[in-house]
Amino acid sequence: MNGGSREPAGYPDRFEVLADIDLDDPELRRRLDLISERTAGRLGQPVALVSMVLDTAQVFPGSYGLTGWLAEMAGTPIEWSFCVNAVETGAAYVVPDTTVDAKQADNPLVTVDGVRSYAGVPIIVDGAVLGTHCVLGTDAREFTDADLAELRRGADEISGVLGAYRSARGDESEG
Repeated sequence: MNGGSREPAGYPDRFEVLADIDLDDPELRRRLDLISERTAGRLGQPVALVSMVLDTAQVFPGSYGLTGWLAEMAGTPIEWSFCVNAVETGAAYVVPDTTVDAKQADNPLVTVDGVRSYAGVPIIVDGAVLGTHCVLGTDAREFTDADLAELRRGADEISGVLGAYRSARGDESEG
């Protein structure tokens, strides 16, 4: 992805929705972290994320299991993003074995950080695809329909939380 003409689903409305949510709000982050922790546990994966896809980067306002530089930075360049694929299509994106996947095998998250499997579903707020709720694994894994349904349940909950924070912030700015 070299800054080409790929536009995520809901562009440009998605940026307007994102701008109305304070992703640095400590209570919002706490709630997103809890959802991520629950999803990681239910799917038996070491990492679960709430990823918001921006134009040049993805950021993780909610996470569970991140370590090292990923935990410190809480995001990656968009070129390394698995999540951007789900945002662009508005559909689940699954990579059972990143090391043999033509799109992801050379990704630094795979070659340097050891991400071996990925499954993510879109997070949609007010019709705009903002990012994904996803899990990362250190082993190859086939994700089942039940796994994706669990991710969708989490994504729906995240959408509700983000929508509530958007509404609350919008109400404050109007008053």
